[in-house]
Amino acid sequence: MPIPLLPFAIPATASVWSSCVNAFNAASTRTMQQNLERQRLAHQKELQEKQRVAQLEIEYMRTMSQIKLQQNNQAFQRDLQQNNQAFQAEIEYQRLAAQAKLQQNNQAFQRDLESQRFAHQQELQEKQISAQFDLETYRQEFQAKIVEYQCQENRKLQEFIKAVDMQIAKSNQEFQAWLFQQQKQLQIELAQYNRETQFFIAVYQREVSLEIKELDNWPLKIYPWQILEYHQGRNPIPIQIILAPPEIDYDRFEHLNKTSTSGFPKVEKRLSQHLRNFLEKYYPLENEQRPAELIDRAWDSNRFAGGSAVKAIFSRLKSEPILLIESEVDGDFINIQVAYWSGGQEISPFYRTMIRHLHYPKVLYEFAIQRALHWETNVKQKLLAKGKTEQEINQKFGGDNALNLSIYRENEELQAVGIEIDRGYKTNSEDFGKLSALLGAYHNIIVALFTDIHYLITTNLSPKLPELLPELETEFSIDRRLADDLFQMVVESYIGSLRAMEKDRSELVPEFAADIALGLTGLSHPTFAEQMLDFSLESWLNSRYLSVENGREKFDIVAENLLPLDEEFITKVNRCLVGLGKEKNLSVINSCYQRGIEKFNQEKYQEAIIDFGYVIDLNPEFADGYYRRGLTYIQLANYREAVDDLTQVIGLDASHAPAYNFRGYAYFKLGEYRQAVDDYNRAINLGLNEAVKNRDIVLGVWQEIKRQAEEKIRREERERQEREAEEKRRRESKGEVFTFEVVTVNNSGKVINRTQGSARQKMEDLGNGIKLEMVYIPGGSFLMGSPENEAERDSNESPQHQVSLQPFYMSKYPITQKQYEAIMGNNPSNFKGENRPVENVNWHNAIEFCQKLSEKTGKIYTLPSESQWEYACRAGTTTPFYFGETITSELVNYDGNHPYGNAPKGKYRQETIDVGSFPPNAFGLYDMHGNVWEWCLDVWHGNYNGAPTDGSAWESGGNNSQRLLRGGCWYGDSWYCRCAWRDYSCADFFYSDRGFRIVSSVSVVSVSRS
Repeated sequence: MPIPLLPFAIPATASVWSSCVNAFNAASTRTMQQNLERQRLAHQKELQEKQRVAQLEIEYMRTMSQIKLQQNNQAFQRDLQQNNQAFQAEIEYQRLAAQAKLQQNNQAFQRDLESQRFAHQQELQEKQISAQFDLETYRQEFQAKIVEYQCQENRKLQEFIKAVDMQIAKSNQEFQAWLFQQQKQLQIELAQYNRETQFFIAVYQREVSLEIKELDNWPLKIYPWQILEYHQGRNPIPIQIILAPPEIDYDRFEHLNKTSTSGFPKVEKRLSQHLRNFLEKYYPLENEQRPAELIDRAWDSNRFAGGSAVKAIFSRLKSEPILLIESEVDGDFINIQVAYWSGGQEISPFYRTMIRHLHYPKVLYEFAIQRALHWETNVKQKLLAKGKTEQEINQKFGGDNALNLSIYRENEELQAVGIEIDRGYKTNSEDFGKLSALLGAYHNIIVALFTDIHYLITTNLSPKLPELLPELETEFSIDRRLADDLFQMVVESYIGSLRAMEKDRSELVPEFAADIALGLTGLSHPTFAEQMLDFSLESWLNSRYLSVENGREKFDIVAENLLPLDEEFITKVNRCLVGLGKEKNLSVINSCYQRGIEKFNQEKYQEAIIDFGYVIDLNPEFADGYYRRGLTYIQLANYREAVDDLTQVIGLDASHAPAYNFRGYAYFKLGEYRQAVDDYNRAINLGLNEAVKNRDIVLGVWQEIKRQAEEKIRREERERQEREAEEKRRRESKGEVFTFEVVTVNNSGKVINRTQGSARQKMEDLGNGIKLEMVYIPGGSFLMGSPENEAERDSNESPQHQVSLQPFYMSKYPITQKQYEAIMGNNPSNFKGENRPVENVNWHNAIEFCQKLSEKTGKIYTLPSESQWEYACRAGTTTPFYFGETITSELVNYDGNHPYGNAPKGKYRQETIDVGSFPPNAFGLYDMHGNVWEWCLDVWHGNYNGAPTDGSAWESGGNNSQRLLRGGCWYGDSWYCRCAWRDYSCADFFYSDRGFRIVSSVSVVSVSRS
């Protein structure tokens, strides 16, 4: 309301004060707006930079994937070329060596022939003939060996090439599947990031809008802040629907029906009620996925409308997802405009006329005609049958129905002779009620369409409207064209939205389109579902970078290129096809199976195996899938895999004669002749005559092989006896045997097993009767590190990796104080005792001990590598300790107050004890757990990435001043004693908990002495 003028009696000072206040407020407002604008621009720039970085990262990932694949292919070609060159060089070397040897033999023979020529002329002639025969025989045998060697090498090369080709084909398939999943996940994450960015922008816009004063010409009856504050902090913010209904002039129809005294209902009330009921049922506000809120009866028609109203509302409510539906009456026509924005956007909103020139008087007249025809069928005809006259019926019971029926019949007669007369019908509130329901259906569909598109784009939710359209279709019974035009608009709107999504979510679009098509199958007209299904297939082809060939159906191209990852998509497509009454369908199994056969015929066997593998994975009971893959394996000479597949065929179909025949061939190529003959006999019994010839060939080869095998057994027996004799001599050279008891405990520390063990050791004389026992540690492989489920493990014990070691010798005990003093001349230990382990030594002291011992003995001694230490400690076990799952104070010297696992607490000795006080491990090594930490040769690294796998010390990288410690100590907790526990310390540091043991090579290496 206008503010009244103040009386002129107000003192001049008040006027001056008011002016100052107004000027201050204006300046403050300008400053606040400038600050807000700067913040908005800075935030917008930051968001643009983040989006640019995200796009660059996506492009970088794609580029690096392509570069990696190209590098792998180039590396393979280089390796293949190098292998081929090496093979050719080896062949040439063998040929030259053979020629040289042949030439030497020839020269020797000629010299011998010349020396005996005069004395034994006749004998010489005989020997010459014999020698020539022997020479030719040797040459032929040598040539045969060369050919055989070439064949073997060629077979190996071909097998290598086939294996690599298969791996490349498999890698390409797996890469495509991996890339599809990665792209799909990346698109979902990018969409989520965009949603979060948009939500953040909306929060900022909302805060800015709440600070601005109300507009003078605001087109709504509700204030902006009431909308802005209502859902503040909710995510997702409900899409809010503002309704501006049409104003229909009822009076122009009312004069046609003077008998009606009831007033026509207001359209706005009816539309609001229709829309409210619809939203509460399908898009309720409390829903967490598709919430929608109706803001009805808020439009102030006395103010401005149309595009100007949209701009005004957008300027204040751009932070909120808004759908504005404004209807206007233009003469006999109703137009429905829609404005929409998703919230958090700066660009102009979507604003378009969705329904144009809906001729509502004709709609009313159609309802009046329907009502009249219904009256004729259900009232008039029945009264005529009872003897009532037509005049009496029309006067008493007809009302406006009789008049409308008469007008309708006259119009039909005139139209039959080509005369078109536009005559009005009498309408009533019932007709207007149906018109309101029809307009309600229009509004319901438009609201559902934009609500679906909003949540489809912002939250990746499949639309709900398609499944609702069959129910809403009944409102358009008066004119099918109204429904068709509206539904076509719906389909085109969905397709347009999905095409826009293809730019950043191409992997998701086909399934969304299939969902929509499935919902549309409930409509009476199949065109819309077919149109949507066609787009779904098209978008699937686009996502796979497949083009539509001339003259071919999209369906057929899709059917040929399906993979198991498409199961969810084709399930939806097939449901659509059933709903449309189509007899065709998509099948991943059929697609992979037919593609496999095609690849087999093209001799692309590696690719065929992959496709047949898909078939088997999808249906393990599909016998022909195994059969086809088995035949393909035979073409690649992978006979063991072929046997496995053909065995599966026979298990599913015991009468499959070809499977027996081909499995017999595979067994034959594997050298398993008995199985081959048995399979051929089964095939013959099942009527496959061609198996007879195959069996006879195998029998002949088998007899020859058995003869050669018997000869080989006799030869191998002689060789075995020789090897045993050599092994016996070698074992005796490893040192003398000593025996010991090996103890195993359960997870509570109770001894559950005692076994007798033995090992070999060599003695090193250190002088003065002091001996150093070096135990032989056999070579082998083990898994270094700890599994992820091992209690108290540390991440530096990962990753577990296989290490292979040569045999070596390791000191039976940690170096004792008397041994250390014998070499070094001093005893730095804190806990004195000649048989206790030496301690208070740093890493450099241990290295110096090894050097002096090497000089004294002439053999090389050193600290163990970390992998040698753990291998020796485990002694073939895989448990946390070589005793088992835990340890106790009766087995290890550690702080018994801190047990491991379910073991009880035990003794804490607080000092070292004599070595060998507890049972050893299976290698005969004592005190590998507890007593003192033991220095290793390696530099410390925080994990095993890049660690050596041959047992050598890891001395590259890391910090040379930090060296490995293993085994735990007398004051340490139980878990520090685990086989896999790793620790480190500065190489210069020495404490009373640190000692060492040493290793030497099996082969004796002398050290030069000055």
